[in-house]
Amino acid sequence: MGTVWRATDRLLERTVAVKETHVRATGAKGAEHAARARREAHAIARISHPNVVNIHDLVYHDERLWLVMEYVDGPSLKDHVASTGPMDPAAVAGIGLQLLSALEAVHAAGALHRDVKPGNILLRRDGRVVLCDFGIAALAGSESLTASGAVVGSFEYIAPERVSGQPVGPPSDLFSLGATLCVLLSGRSPFARPEPVGVLNAVIRDEPDIPASAGPLRPPLEALLRKNPADRPSVAEASEMLRPLAATVPGTQHFPMAGAVPRRRLLGVAAVSAVVLVAAAVGAGALMSRSGGGALSDAAGTTTPQAATHPSRTDAANSTTPPAVTHPTRTDAVMPVPDDPSPKAPGYYWMFSGDRYIRVRMSASGYPVGERLSEPSRLDAWTETFQSLPGFRDRIDATLRVPGSRDEYWVFSGSQYLRMRIAGAEEGYADTLVAGPRPLRDWENAFGGLPDDGIDAVMRTPDDPKQYWVFAGDQYVRTTLDGEGPGGEVTHGPSGLDGWAGTFFKHAAFKHGIDAAMPVPGKRNDYWVFSGTQYMKIRVTDRRYDDTVLDGPRTLRDWSTLG
Repeated sequence: MGTVWRATDRLLERTVAVKETHVRATGAKGAEHAARARREAHAIARISHPNVVNIHDLVYHDERLWLVMEYVDGPSLKDHVASTGPMDPAAVAGIGLQLLSALEAVHAAGALHRDVKPGNILLRRDGRVVLCDFGIAALAGSESLTASGAVVGSFEYIAPERVSGQPVGPPSDLFSLGATLCVLLSGRSPFARPEPVGVLNAVIRDEPDIPASAGPLRPPLEALLRKNPADRPSVAEASEMLRPLAATVPGTQHFPMAGAVPRRRLLGVAAVSAVVLVAAAVGAGALMSRSGGGALSDAAGTTTPQAATHPSRTDAANSTTPPAVTHPTRTDAVMPVPDDPSPKAPGYYWMFSGDRYIRVRMSASGYPVGERLSEPSRLDAWTETFQSLPGFRDRIDATLRVPGSRDEYWVFSGSQYLRMRIAGAEEGYADTLVAGPRPLRDWENAFGGLPDDGIDAVMRTPDDPKQYWVFAGDQYVRTTLDGEGPGGEVTHGPSGLDGWAGTFFKHAAFKHGIDAAMPVPGKRNDYWVFSGTQYMKIRVTDRRYDDTVLDGPRTLRDWSTLG
Protein backbone atom coordinates (compact mmCIF):
# COMPACT_ATOMS: atom_id res chain seq x y z
CA MET A 1 0.00 0.00 0.00
CA GLY A 2 2.98 2.35 0.14
CA THR A 3 6.68 3.00 0.55
CA VAL A 4 8.23 4.59 3.64
CA TRP A 5 11.18 6.94 3.29
CA ARG A 6 13.60 8.32 5.89
CA ALA A 7 13.61 12.09 5.43
CA THR A 8 14.50 15.40 7.07
CA ASP A 9 12.00 18.07 8.07
CA ARG A 10 14.00 21.15 7.01
CA LEU A 11 11.83 23.58 8.95
CA LEU A 12 12.23 21.85 12.32
CA GLU A 13 15.53 20.07 11.49
CA ARG A 14 14.31 16.68 12.61
CA THR A 15 14.35 13.21 11.07
CA VAL A 16 10.94 11.95 9.99
CA ALA A 17 9.46 8.99 8.18
CA VAL A 18 7.45 9.85 5.08
CA LYS A 19 4.97 7.34 3.74
CA GLU A 20 4.16 7.60 0.04
CA THR A 21 0.80 5.90 -0.51
CA HIS A 22 0.19 4.03 -3.73
CA VAL A 23 -3.37 5.18 -4.32
CA ARG A 24 -3.51 7.45 -7.37
CA ALA A 25 -6.58 9.48 -8.33
CA THR A 26 -6.89 8.30 -11.93
CA GLY A 27 -10.49 8.41 -13.10
CA ALA A 28 -13.62 8.44 -11.01
CA LYS A 29 -12.76 5.21 -9.18
CA GLY A 30 -9.25 6.38 -8.40
CA ALA A 31 -10.51 9.71 -7.08
CA GLU A 32 -12.97 7.86 -4.84
CA HIS A 33 -10.16 5.67 -3.46
CA ALA A 34 -7.93 8.68 -2.88
CA ALA A 35 -10.69 10.49 -1.00
CA ARG A 36 -11.23 7.41 1.16
CA ALA A 37 -7.50 7.21 1.90
CA ARG A 38 -7.49 10.87 2.98
CA ARG A 39 -10.40 10.25 5.35
CA GLU A 40 -8.58 7.30 6.92
CA ALA A 41 -5.36 9.26 7.27
CA HIS A 42 -7.15 12.16 8.95
CA ALA A 43 -8.77 9.75 11.43
CA ILE A 44 -5.40 8.23 12.37
CA ALA A 45 -3.67 11.64 12.48
CA ARG A 46 -6.10 12.77 15.18
CA ILE A 47 -4.87 10.04 17.53
CA SER A 48 -2.41 11.20 20.17
CA HIS A 49 -1.13 8.21 22.12
CA PRO A 50 2.36 7.15 23.31
CA ASN A 51 1.94 3.69 21.75
CA VAL A 52 0.65 4.89 18.36
CA VAL A 53 3.03 6.35 15.78
CA ASN A 54 2.55 10.13 15.53
CA ILE A 55 1.50 11.63 12.19
CA HIS A 56 2.88 15.17 11.92
CA ASP A 57 1.40 16.21 8.59
CA LEU A 58 -0.61 15.12 5.56
CA VAL A 59 0.47 16.22 2.09
CA TYR A 60 -1.48 15.70 -1.13
CA HIS A 61 0.87 16.09 -4.08
CA ASP A 62 0.94 14.76 -7.65
CA GLU A 63 -2.39 12.98 -7.10
CA ARG A 64 -0.81 11.01 -4.28
CA LEU A 65 -1.15 11.18 -0.50
CA TRP A 66 2.00 11.49 1.67
CA LEU A 67 2.01 10.98 5.46
CA VAL A 68 4.77 12.68 7.44
CA MET A 69 5.31 10.61 10.59
CA GLU A 70 7.66 10.42 13.52
CA TYR A 71 10.86 8.47 12.93
CA VAL A 72 11.19 5.63 15.45
CA ASP A 73 14.85 4.68 15.84
CA GLY A 74 14.35 1.07 16.81
CA PRO A 75 13.65 -2.40 15.42
CA SER A 76 10.30 -4.01 14.85
CA LEU A 77 9.29 -6.70 17.34
CA LYS A 78 9.66 -9.21 14.52
CA ASP A 79 13.34 -8.31 14.12
CA HIS A 80 13.83 -8.02 17.89
CA VAL A 81 12.57 -11.55 18.54
CA ALA A 82 14.56 -12.92 15.59
CA SER A 83 17.80 -11.45 16.93
CA THR A 84 17.43 -11.93 20.68
CA GLY A 85 14.94 -14.74 21.08
CA PRO A 86 11.42 -15.20 22.48
CA MET A 87 10.27 -13.17 25.48
CA ASP A 88 9.04 -14.46 28.79
CA PRO A 89 5.34 -14.24 29.73
CA ALA A 90 5.72 -11.23 32.03
CA ALA A 91 7.41 -9.16 29.31
CA VAL A 92 4.81 -10.22 26.73
CA ALA A 93 1.99 -9.29 29.10
CA GLY A 94 3.55 -5.82 29.49
CA ILE A 95 3.71 -5.36 25.73
CA GLY A 96 0.15 -6.64 25.41
CA LEU A 97 -1.08 -3.95 27.81
CA GLN A 98 0.62 -1.23 25.76
CA LEU A 99 -0.89 -2.51 22.52
CA LEU A 100 -4.36 -2.84 24.03
CA SER A 101 -4.13 0.80 25.10
CA ALA A 102 -3.06 1.74 21.56
CA LEU A 103 -5.92 -0.21 19.97
CA GLU A 104 -8.39 1.41 22.36
CA ALA A 105 -7.31 4.81 21.00
CA VAL A 106 -7.48 3.60 17.39
CA HIS A 107 -10.95 2.15 17.80
CA ALA A 108 -12.17 5.27 19.63
CA ALA A 109 -11.19 7.28 16.53
CA GLY A 110 -13.52 5.10 14.47
CA ALA A 111 -10.71 3.21 12.74
CA LEU A 112 -9.48 -0.36 12.54
CA HIS A 113 -5.82 -1.29 12.15
CA ARG A 114 -6.46 -4.59 10.29
CA ASP A 115 -2.81 -5.75 10.24
CA VAL A 116 -1.57 -6.05 13.83
CA LYS A 117 1.57 -8.20 13.76
CA PRO A 118 5.15 -8.08 15.11
CA GLY A 119 6.45 -6.45 11.91
CA ASN A 120 4.11 -3.49 12.41
CA ILE A 121 5.14 -2.82 16.02
CA LEU A 122 8.31 -0.82 16.63
CA LEU A 123 10.41 -0.83 19.78
CA ARG A 124 11.54 2.56 21.09
CA ARG A 125 14.90 2.96 22.81
CA ASP A 126 13.14 3.41 26.17
CA GLY A 127 11.43 0.03 25.79
CA ARG A 128 7.94 1.23 24.83
CA VAL A 129 6.30 -0.26 21.78
CA VAL A 130 4.67 1.72 18.98
CA LEU A 131 1.86 0.50 16.72
CA CYS A 132 2.50 1.69 13.17
CA ASP A 133 1.72 1.09 9.48
CA PHE A 134 -1.93 1.96 9.22
CA GLY A 135 -1.60 1.69 5.44
CA ILE A 136 -4.49 -0.77 5.26
CA ALA A 137 -6.55 0.55 8.18
CA ALA A 138 -10.17 1.21 7.26
CA LEU A 139 -12.64 3.57 8.90
CA ALA A 140 -15.36 1.64 10.66
CA GLY A 141 -18.43 1.56 8.46
CA SER A 142 -16.53 2.64 5.33
CA GLU A 143 -16.02 0.58 2.21
CA SER A 144 -12.65 -1.16 2.08
CA LEU A 145 -9.89 0.24 -0.11
CA THR A 146 -9.38 -3.23 -1.53
CA ALA A 147 -11.28 -4.85 -4.33
CA SER A 148 -14.52 -6.61 -3.49
CA GLY A 149 -13.86 -10.04 -2.02
CA ALA A 150 -10.15 -9.43 -1.45
CA VAL A 151 -8.54 -10.35 1.85
CA VAL A 152 -6.30 -7.64 3.29
CA GLY A 153 -3.74 -8.46 5.95
CA SER A 154 -1.18 -11.10 6.87
CA PHE A 155 -2.66 -14.59 6.80
CA GLU A 156 -1.11 -15.93 10.02
CA TYR A 157 -2.58 -13.05 12.04
CA ILE A 158 -5.91 -12.53 10.28
CA ALA A 159 -9.19 -13.03 12.12
CA PRO A 160 -11.47 -15.88 10.93
CA GLU A 161 -14.41 -13.55 10.27
CA ARG A 162 -12.32 -11.61 7.77
CA VAL A 163 -11.41 -14.81 5.91
CA SER A 164 -15.05 -15.84 5.68
CA GLY A 165 -16.29 -12.39 4.62
CA GLN A 166 -18.21 -11.70 7.84
CA PRO A 167 -18.52 -8.21 9.39
CA VAL A 168 -15.33 -7.01 11.04
CA GLY A 169 -14.78 -4.70 13.98
CA PRO A 170 -12.50 -4.14 16.99
CA PRO A 171 -12.57 -7.86 17.94
CA SER A 172 -10.74 -8.60 14.66
CA ASP A 173 -7.77 -6.50 15.80
CA LEU A 174 -7.83 -8.27 19.18
CA PHE A 175 -7.59 -11.66 17.46
CA SER A 176 -4.50 -10.41 15.58
CA LEU A 177 -3.07 -9.15 18.85
CA GLY A 178 -3.49 -12.63 20.38
CA ALA A 179 -1.58 -14.21 17.48
CA THR A 180 1.10 -11.53 17.81
CA LEU A 181 1.63 -12.22 21.52
CA CYS A 182 2.04 -15.94 20.74
CA VAL A 183 4.82 -15.07 18.29
CA LEU A 184 6.60 -13.00 20.94
CA LEU A 185 6.51 -16.03 23.25
CA SER A 186 7.68 -18.67 20.77
CA GLY A 187 8.85 -17.11 17.51
CA ARG A 188 5.99 -18.61 15.46
CA SER A 189 2.32 -17.94 14.74
CA PRO A 190 -0.23 -20.25 16.40
CA PHE A 191 -1.61 -20.92 12.91
CA ALA A 192 1.67 -21.42 11.02
CA ARG A 193 1.47 -23.97 8.21
CA PRO A 194 3.70 -24.61 5.15
CA GLU A 195 1.19 -23.15 2.66
CA PRO A 196 -1.36 -20.28 2.62
CA VAL A 197 -4.37 -22.56 2.17
CA GLY A 198 -3.30 -24.48 5.27
CA VAL A 199 -2.87 -21.24 7.23
CA LEU A 200 -6.34 -19.98 6.33
CA ASN A 201 -7.88 -23.37 7.08
CA ALA A 202 -6.16 -23.37 10.49
CA VAL A 203 -7.40 -19.83 11.23
CA ILE A 204 -10.99 -20.83 10.46
CA ARG A 205 -11.13 -24.38 11.90
CA ASP A 206 -8.11 -25.39 14.00
CA GLU A 207 -7.49 -24.59 17.63
CA PRO A 208 -4.54 -22.22 18.07
CA ASP A 209 -1.18 -23.75 18.95
CA ILE A 210 -0.59 -21.83 22.18
CA PRO A 211 3.14 -21.97 23.09
CA ALA A 212 4.05 -24.18 26.01
CA SER A 213 6.02 -21.22 27.39
CA ALA A 214 2.83 -19.16 27.75
CA GLY A 215 2.30 -20.34 31.32
CA PRO A 216 -0.18 -17.98 33.02
CA LEU A 217 -0.76 -16.19 29.69
CA ARG A 218 -2.61 -19.21 28.26
CA PRO A 219 -6.14 -18.18 29.41
CA PRO A 220 -6.00 -14.61 27.98
CA LEU A 221 -4.44 -15.86 24.75
CA GLU A 222 -7.13 -18.51 24.34
CA ALA A 223 -9.77 -15.82 24.95
CA LEU A 224 -8.29 -13.42 22.36
CA LEU A 225 -8.08 -16.23 19.77
CA ARG A 226 -11.68 -17.45 20.01
CA LYS A 227 -13.21 -18.08 16.60
CA ASN A 228 -16.43 -16.17 17.31
CA PRO A 229 -15.69 -12.43 17.63
CA ALA A 230 -18.59 -12.06 20.06
CA ASP A 231 -16.82 -14.44 22.46
CA ARG A 232 -13.59 -12.44 22.59
CA PRO A 233 -12.93 -10.08 25.48
CA SER A 234 -13.17 -6.32 25.08
CA VAL A 235 -10.06 -4.17 25.37
CA ALA A 236 -10.90 -3.44 29.01
CA GLU A 237 -11.52 -7.11 29.82
CA ALA A 238 -8.30 -8.23 28.11
CA SER A 239 -6.35 -5.55 29.99
CA GLU A 240 -7.73 -6.81 33.29
CA MET A 241 -6.58 -10.33 32.40
CA LEU A 242 -3.04 -9.19 31.51
CA ARG A 243 -2.39 -6.57 34.18
CA PRO A 244 -1.65 -8.99 37.06
CA LEU A 245 0.74 -10.93 34.83
CA ALA A 246 2.84 -7.98 33.64
CA ALA A 247 6.07 -7.62 35.59
CA THR A 248 7.44 -5.09 33.09
CA VAL A 249 6.12 -1.58 33.46
CA PRO A 250 5.64 0.19 30.10
CA GLY A 251 8.56 2.53 29.56
CA THR A 252 11.30 0.32 30.98
CA GLN A 253 14.18 -0.28 28.64
CA HIS A 254 14.88 -4.00 28.73
CA PHE A 255 12.61 -7.03 28.43
CA PRO A 256 13.65 -10.31 30.10
CA MET A 257 14.12 -13.08 27.54
CA ALA A 258 13.23 -16.74 27.72
CA GLY A 259 16.35 -17.67 25.75
CA ALA A 260 18.22 -16.82 22.57
CA VAL A 261 17.25 -18.30 19.21
CA PRO A 262 20.36 -18.65 17.03
CA ARG A 263 20.40 -16.98 13.64
CA ARG A 264 20.81 -19.07 10.48
CA ARG A 265 24.20 -20.67 9.86
CA LEU A 266 26.46 -18.57 7.65
CA LEU A 267 29.65 -19.04 5.64
CA GLY A 268 30.63 -15.54 6.67
CA VAL A 269 29.19 -12.87 8.92
CA ALA A 270 28.50 -9.37 7.67
CA ALA A 271 27.81 -6.40 9.92
CA VAL A 272 24.94 -4.37 8.55
CA SER A 273 24.07 -0.86 9.71
CA ALA A 274 20.41 0.01 9.28
CA VAL A 275 19.75 3.62 8.34
CA VAL A 276 16.25 3.28 6.89
CA LEU A 277 13.20 2.91 9.11
CA VAL A 278 11.35 0.73 6.62
CA ALA A 279 12.58 -0.12 3.14
CA ALA A 280 9.10 -0.82 1.86
CA ALA A 281 5.76 -0.98 3.62
CA VAL A 282 4.19 -4.42 3.81
CA GLY A 283 1.69 -4.83 0.96
CA ALA A 284 -1.87 -6.06 1.41
CA GLY A 285 -2.01 -9.81 1.91
CA ALA A 286 1.75 -10.12 2.16
CA LEU A 287 3.21 -13.20 3.82
CA MET A 288 6.30 -13.47 5.99
CA SER A 289 9.45 -11.91 4.49
CA ARG A 290 12.88 -13.37 4.40
CA SER A 291 15.36 -12.49 7.18
CA GLY A 292 18.34 -14.79 6.61
CA GLY A 293 21.74 -14.47 5.01
CA GLY A 294 24.00 -16.74 2.94
CA ALA A 295 24.57 -20.44 2.44
CA LEU A 296 25.03 -23.04 5.16
CA SER A 297 28.36 -23.69 6.82
CA ASP A 298 30.90 -26.18 5.46
CA ALA A 299 30.44 -29.88 6.11
CA ALA A 300 31.93 -31.27 9.27
CA GLY A 301 34.83 -33.59 8.73
CA THR A 302 35.78 -32.48 5.21
CA THR A 303 39.43 -32.14 4.25
CA THR A 304 41.27 -29.45 2.34
CA PRO A 305 41.49 -30.32 -1.38
CA GLN A 306 44.94 -31.68 -2.32
CA ALA A 307 46.72 -31.90 -5.62
CA ALA A 308 46.63 -35.61 -6.44
CA THR A 309 46.23 -38.05 -9.28
CA HIS A 310 42.59 -37.64 -10.36
CA PRO A 311 40.52 -40.82 -10.24
CA SER A 312 38.60 -41.86 -13.32
CA ARG A 313 35.15 -40.56 -14.12
CA THR A 314 33.60 -43.59 -12.46
CA ASP A 315 32.88 -43.72 -8.76
CA ALA A 316 34.34 -47.23 -8.56
CA ALA A 317 36.09 -48.66 -5.52
CA ASN A 318 39.58 -47.99 -6.90
CA SER A 319 39.15 -44.20 -6.74
CA THR A 320 41.93 -42.40 -4.88
CA THR A 321 41.10 -41.29 -1.34
CA PRO A 322 43.70 -39.60 0.90
CA PRO A 323 44.83 -41.76 3.81
CA ALA A 324 43.77 -41.22 7.40
CA VAL A 325 40.65 -39.29 6.48
CA THR A 326 37.68 -38.92 8.80
CA HIS A 327 34.69 -39.91 6.73
CA PRO A 328 31.80 -37.44 6.45
CA THR A 329 28.58 -37.79 8.36
CA ARG A 330 26.43 -34.94 7.06
CA THR A 331 24.81 -34.69 3.65
CA ASP A 332 25.09 -31.45 1.66
CA ALA A 333 23.22 -32.54 -1.47
CA VAL A 334 21.80 -35.56 -3.28
CA MET A 335 21.41 -36.35 -6.99
CA PRO A 336 19.45 -39.24 -8.54
CA VAL A 337 21.33 -41.70 -10.76
CA PRO A 338 20.18 -41.47 -14.42
CA ASP A 339 19.76 -45.23 -14.97
CA ASP A 340 18.07 -46.21 -11.71
CA PRO A 341 17.35 -49.97 -11.94
CA SER A 342 14.15 -49.59 -9.92
CA PRO A 343 12.02 -47.08 -11.87
CA LYS A 344 8.84 -47.80 -9.92
CA ALA A 345 10.53 -46.96 -6.63
CA PRO A 346 13.68 -44.97 -7.55
CA GLY A 347 16.25 -44.96 -4.80
CA TYR A 348 19.75 -44.81 -6.34
CA TYR A 349 21.55 -41.53 -5.61
CA TRP A 350 24.88 -39.80 -5.33
CA MET A 351 25.33 -38.17 -1.91
CA PHE A 352 27.67 -35.17 -1.56
CA SER A 353 29.50 -33.92 1.53
CA GLY A 354 32.13 -31.22 1.26
CA ASP A 355 34.56 -32.18 -1.53
CA ARG A 356 33.55 -35.87 -1.57
CA TYR A 357 30.70 -38.10 -2.71
CA ILE A 358 29.46 -41.69 -2.72
CA ARG A 359 26.81 -43.61 -4.65
CA VAL A 360 24.13 -45.30 -2.55
CA ARG A 361 20.83 -47.12 -2.63
CA MET A 362 18.30 -45.41 -0.40
CA SER A 363 15.99 -47.31 1.93
CA ALA A 364 12.24 -46.95 2.44
CA SER A 365 12.46 -47.53 6.19
CA GLY A 366 14.94 -47.64 9.04
CA TYR A 367 18.14 -45.80 8.15
CA PRO A 368 17.99 -43.65 4.95
CA VAL A 369 20.92 -45.42 3.25
CA GLY A 370 20.19 -49.08 2.57
CA GLU A 371 23.44 -49.89 0.76
CA ARG A 372 26.67 -48.10 -0.14
CA LEU A 373 27.53 -48.80 -3.80
CA SER A 374 30.92 -47.06 -3.99
CA GLU A 375 33.80 -45.90 -1.85
CA PRO A 376 34.03 -42.18 -1.01
CA SER A 377 35.65 -40.28 -3.88
CA ARG A 378 36.71 -36.69 -4.41
CA LEU A 379 34.67 -34.34 -6.54
CA ASP A 380 37.58 -33.77 -8.91
CA ALA A 381 36.80 -37.27 -10.23
CA TRP A 382 34.13 -35.53 -12.34
CA THR A 383 36.82 -34.50 -14.83
CA GLU A 384 34.61 -32.75 -17.40
CA THR A 385 32.63 -30.70 -14.90
CA PHE A 386 33.57 -30.21 -11.25
CA GLN A 387 37.33 -30.81 -11.57
CA SER A 388 38.10 -27.53 -13.37
CA LEU A 389 35.66 -25.40 -11.37
CA PRO A 390 36.93 -24.56 -7.84
CA GLY A 391 33.55 -23.77 -6.35
CA PHE A 392 31.99 -27.02 -7.57
CA ARG A 393 35.13 -29.06 -6.89
CA ASP A 394 34.98 -28.08 -3.22
CA ARG A 395 31.27 -28.35 -2.52
CA ILE A 396 27.87 -29.06 -4.07
CA ASP A 397 24.95 -27.27 -2.38
CA ALA A 398 21.95 -28.65 -4.27
CA THR A 399 20.95 -30.42 -7.47
CA LEU A 400 17.83 -30.61 -9.58
CA ARG A 401 17.12 -33.00 -12.42
CA VAL A 402 16.12 -30.94 -15.47
CA PRO A 403 12.34 -31.43 -15.77
CA GLY A 404 11.53 -33.89 -18.54
CA SER A 405 15.10 -35.15 -18.82
CA ARG A 406 16.52 -38.47 -17.61
CA ASP A 407 20.23 -37.62 -17.63
CA GLU A 408 20.60 -33.82 -17.35
CA TYR A 409 20.88 -31.90 -14.08
CA TRP A 410 21.11 -28.39 -12.69
CA VAL A 411 23.88 -28.27 -10.06
CA PHE A 412 24.24 -25.39 -7.59
CA SER A 413 27.35 -24.29 -5.70
CA GLY A 414 27.48 -20.98 -3.87
CA SER A 415 26.44 -18.12 -6.16
CA GLN A 416 26.78 -20.20 -9.35
CA TYR A 417 25.07 -23.06 -11.15
CA LEU A 418 25.74 -25.27 -14.16
CA ARG A 419 23.89 -27.73 -16.35
CA MET A 420 25.45 -31.14 -16.89
CA ARG A 421 24.72 -34.49 -18.52
CA ILE A 422 25.61 -37.88 -16.98
CA ALA A 423 25.80 -41.12 -18.93
CA GLY A 424 24.66 -44.47 -17.52
CA ALA A 425 26.67 -47.10 -15.68
CA GLU A 426 27.77 -48.83 -18.90
CA GLU A 427 29.62 -45.67 -19.88
CA GLY A 428 31.10 -45.19 -16.42
CA TYR A 429 28.73 -42.33 -15.52
CA ALA A 430 30.73 -40.02 -17.79
CA ASP A 431 29.98 -36.37 -17.08
CA THR A 432 29.60 -33.61 -19.68
CA LEU A 433 29.23 -29.87 -19.14
CA VAL A 434 26.17 -28.65 -21.06
CA ALA A 435 26.08 -25.00 -19.92
CA GLY A 436 27.62 -22.69 -17.35
CA PRO A 437 28.81 -21.94 -14.81
CA ARG A 438 26.38 -19.05 -14.61
CA PRO A 439 25.36 -16.66 -11.79
CA LEU A 440 22.53 -17.83 -9.56
CA ARG A 441 20.63 -14.62 -10.23
CA ASP A 442 19.45 -16.21 -13.51
CA TRP A 443 16.94 -18.04 -11.27
CA GLU A 444 15.55 -14.83 -9.78
CA ASN A 445 12.03 -15.37 -11.13
CA ALA A 446 11.97 -19.00 -10.02
CA PHE A 447 13.54 -18.50 -6.58
CA GLY A 448 11.99 -15.14 -5.74
CA GLY A 449 13.51 -13.38 -2.77
CA LEU A 450 15.90 -16.17 -1.80
CA PRO A 451 19.53 -15.01 -1.69
CA ASP A 452 21.74 -14.99 -4.76
CA ASP A 453 24.68 -16.33 -2.75
CA GLY A 454 23.43 -19.90 -2.50
CA ILE A 455 20.52 -22.27 -2.05
CA ASP A 456 20.55 -25.30 0.22
CA ALA A 457 18.06 -27.89 -1.04
CA VAL A 458 15.38 -28.57 -3.63
CA MET A 459 12.40 -30.87 -2.96
CA ARG A 460 9.63 -31.70 -5.43
CA THR A 461 6.05 -31.43 -4.17
CA PRO A 462 4.22 -34.76 -3.96
CA ASP A 463 1.26 -33.81 -6.16
CA ASP A 464 2.73 -31.74 -9.02
CA PRO A 465 5.83 -32.76 -11.02
CA LYS A 466 6.42 -29.12 -12.03
CA GLN A 467 6.41 -27.66 -8.52
CA TYR A 468 9.33 -27.66 -6.09
CA TRP A 469 10.20 -26.32 -2.68
CA VAL A 470 13.52 -24.47 -2.70
CA PHE A 471 15.25 -23.88 0.65
CA ALA A 472 17.85 -21.27 1.60
CA GLY A 473 18.71 -20.81 5.26
CA ASP A 474 15.54 -20.46 7.32
CA GLN A 475 13.44 -19.50 4.28
CA TYR A 476 11.80 -21.35 1.40
CA VAL A 477 9.65 -20.79 -1.67
CA ARG A 478 7.37 -23.06 -3.64
CA THR A 479 8.00 -22.53 -7.33
CA THR A 480 6.75 -23.81 -10.67
CA LEU A 481 9.61 -24.48 -13.12
CA ASP A 482 9.18 -24.10 -16.85
CA GLY A 483 11.65 -26.90 -17.68
CA GLU A 484 13.34 -25.07 -20.56
CA GLY A 485 15.96 -23.21 -18.57
CA PRO A 486 16.51 -21.40 -15.27
CA GLY A 487 13.00 -20.01 -15.40
CA GLY A 488 9.84 -20.36 -13.40
CA GLU A 489 7.40 -18.55 -11.18
CA VAL A 490 7.12 -18.45 -7.40
CA THR A 491 3.70 -19.71 -6.31
CA HIS A 492 4.29 -19.25 -2.56
CA GLY A 493 6.81 -17.41 -0.43
CA PRO A 494 9.44 -16.56 0.49
CA SER A 495 8.32 -17.75 3.91
CA GLY A 496 10.01 -18.91 7.09
CA LEU A 497 10.56 -22.54 8.03
CA ASP A 498 8.28 -21.93 11.00
CA GLY A 499 5.48 -22.59 8.52
CA TRP A 500 6.47 -26.27 8.65
CA ALA A 501 4.99 -26.45 12.13
CA GLY A 502 4.67 -30.24 12.17
CA THR A 503 8.25 -30.97 11.16
CA PHE A 504 11.13 -28.50 10.77
CA PHE A 505 10.04 -25.92 13.33
CA LYS A 506 9.65 -28.58 16.02
CA HIS A 507 13.35 -29.48 16.01
CA ALA A 508 16.29 -27.14 16.55
CA ALA A 509 18.54 -28.86 14.01
CA PHE A 510 16.02 -28.24 11.21
CA LYS A 511 14.30 -24.95 12.08
CA HIS A 512 17.22 -22.85 10.82
CA GLY A 513 18.09 -24.70 7.63
CA ILE A 514 17.68 -27.81 5.46
CA ASP A 515 20.76 -29.30 3.77
CA ALA A 516 19.17 -31.90 1.49
CA ALA A 517 15.91 -33.73 0.84
CA MET A 518 14.80 -36.66 -1.31
CA PRO A 519 11.65 -38.78 -1.77
CA VAL A 520 11.48 -42.03 0.17
CA PRO A 521 11.60 -44.83 -2.46
CA GLY A 522 8.09 -45.92 -3.39
CA LYS A 523 6.42 -43.41 -1.06
CA ARG A 524 5.14 -40.39 -2.97
CA ASN A 525 4.31 -38.28 0.08
CA ASP A 526 7.29 -39.25 2.23
CA TYR A 527 10.76 -37.66 2.28
CA TRP A 528 14.15 -38.15 3.88
CA VAL A 529 15.37 -34.73 5.07
CA PHE A 530 18.89 -33.87 6.26
CA SER A 531 20.20 -31.01 8.39
CA GLY A 532 23.67 -30.91 9.87
CA THR A 533 24.44 -34.33 11.34
CA GLN A 534 20.78 -35.29 11.73
CA TYR A 535 18.03 -36.70 9.55
CA MET A 536 14.34 -37.42 9.81
CA LYS A 537 11.56 -38.95 7.76
CA ILE A 538 8.55 -36.72 7.11
CA ARG A 539 5.22 -36.91 5.30
CA VAL A 540 3.63 -34.06 3.33
CA THR A 541 0.01 -34.28 2.19
CA ASP A 542 -1.26 -33.30 -1.25
CA ARG A 543 -2.73 -29.84 -1.88
CA ARG A 544 -2.76 -28.56 1.73
CA TYR A 545 0.84 -29.70 2.28
CA ASP A 546 0.33 -30.49 5.97
CA ASP A 547 3.59 -31.89 7.35
CA THR A 548 4.20 -34.66 9.90
CA VAL A 549 7.31 -36.32 11.32
CA LEU A 550 7.27 -40.10 10.72
CA ASP A 551 10.64 -40.90 12.29
CA GLY A 552 13.45 -38.99 13.94
CA PRO A 553 15.30 -36.77 14.20
CA ARG A 554 18.22 -39.17 14.49
CA THR A 555 21.98 -38.92 14.09
CA LEU A 556 23.63 -39.64 10.75
CA ARG A 557 26.27 -42.36 10.56
CA ASP A 558 29.85 -42.01 9.38
CA TRP A 559 30.12 -43.00 5.71
CA SER A 560 32.58 -45.73 6.63
CA THR A 561 29.86 -47.55 8.60
CA LEU A 562 27.41 -47.77 5.70
CA GLY A 563 26.90 -51.31 4.46
